[in-house]
Amino acid sequence: MATDNTFNLSTVATEKYEIQKVPAVFAPLAAATLDAIPLQETVRALDVACGTGVIPKLLSKRLTKKSRVVGTDLNPAMVEVARSTMPESIHDLEWFSCDVTDLPFDADDFDIAFCQQGLQFFPDKAAALEEIRRVLAPGGRLVLTCWSMVSPLFQAVSDSLSRRVSEEAAKKAVAPFSFRDGAVIASLLVDAGFRVSKKSRLMVHRPLTPARHAIRQEILASPYETDLLDKGDATIDSVVADVDEALEQYREEESLIVPQEAHLFEAQKTTSM
Repeated sequence: MATDNTFNLSTVATEKYEIQKVPAVFAPLAAATLDAIPLQETVRALDVACGTGVIPKLLSKRLTKKSRVVGTDLNPAMVEVARSTMPESIHDLEWFSCDVTDLPFDADDFDIAFCQQGLQFFPDKAAALEEIRRVLAPGGRLVLTCWSMVSPLFQAVSDSLSRRVSEEAAKKAVAPFSFRDGAVIASLLVDAGFRVSKKSRLMVHRPLTPARHAIRQEILASPYETDLLDKGDATIDSVVADVDEALEQYREEESLIVPQEAHLFEAQKTTSM
């Protein structure tokens, strides 16, 4: 089944994503994830919905012996930026642009799979999890994160977009937080043939510094980038001002420090479905 790439980013937006969003939130979340789980010295690791490759990059620094590290993403621009920004390492690194429900790997190819903030975007979540399970070796682990609350930042963005741009753009802003029921996620994992061995929460605090500049950069590195650009600079400025005002409680001098909380699941492939 082909996945509808609703959240496809342009190359320019993807490069902004790498500069703006990865250091602010996805790299700290990835680091907290890797801190929370045991890692062997050498593994065959797969990162599904890898974005611009933050988990493979961190893995390449943490794994002490030569390993196979693979990143996949539906969005070709994400994969290209991941490939071009990956530092040299001792590891065997591979990148693929592909659908999560049709991974180009053999059964039992990997010891561990990661999926950071990707599950909520998969139209067929059950099929995606079953495919990830297929490529894991017996006893292999899936480490998965999904946001557990709507970020105040993106709620403020959504509220402003609803007033000034469109309901469609507003929905895109909060879409990453739309699938956050931990019990539902755990049930999906079990149904797909996993045993949930760990469930916890991770908190990251997202800095926006200086606030208005960072908000502008953020909203122009997002799937609703085109909606905003079509409306012009005056509307973009108004959205930035709306968001800055709405987040006043998180202000620290010239910055905004906004919390984002995520579920962390560690699940093991079971021997039978």
